[in-house]
Amino acid sequence: MQQKRIAPLILIMAFIMLVAACERPASKAPVSTPIDGDIIRTPLPVDQQILNATMTAQAILEKYDQPTVEIKTKEPVKETTEEAIDQPTELVTTVEATAEPTSVQTPTQLPPTPVLTKPTEYTVHEGEFAYCLARRFDVNPNDLLSVNGLNEYSYFSEGMVLTIPTTGSFPGERALMAHPDTWTVSAGETIYDIACAYGDLYPEAIIAVNGLQEPYTLTAGQILQIP
Repeated sequence: MQQKRIAPLILIMAFIMLVAACERPASKAPVSTPIDGDIIRTPLPVDQQILNATMTAQAILEKYDQPTVEIKTKEPVKETTEEAIDQPTELVTTVEATAEPTSVQTPTQLPPTPVLTKPTEYTVHEGEFAYCLARRFDVNPNDLLSVNGLNEYSYFSEGMVLTIPTTGSFPGERALMAHPDTWTVSAGETIYDIACAYGDLYPEAIIAVNGLQEPYTLTAGQILQIP
């Protein structure tokens, strides 16, 4: 009898609970909190990037009291078209090539030419003749022959001692070739032959400038400096 009374009560309570459940609002889907890694970051404008970089460098300087080095590799090109915006261009640094040093050859210093004066007497060497000596010593060839008792047909032999006139001068151009010069010696030539070839040149000048020693023997192909 007691169980028959409890059964209707259970049914009533179950009905009440069912009605109450129908009146509750529908539950909402849980809202997920985005994770930092899921956030899509949009690129900052170029001006903001430069400002951030400047602030970062300043912060480093204040913190460590050390200078920062700015390395410029690219800079944006200012264009009016949308395709050219934020397009970097490479900075090209040109370095001028250093010219290679060139060696400068210092010219060979020759001994100074001695100051020579006209002698009063002269000993003839092989290859010398009247006009050669007249040009060298700036005398008239006729006076040279006359003072030594010679004529134009006289032969000048090696070792002959001549008196050199103290007056008069050579009648014409004394120099036969321009100098300073260089001379390539031929076989059999002597410094006296070469001096006569230039006309007004003293053989003693060739000896001094080229540092020749007695007996002043020359060889074929030898190069002489002519003062």
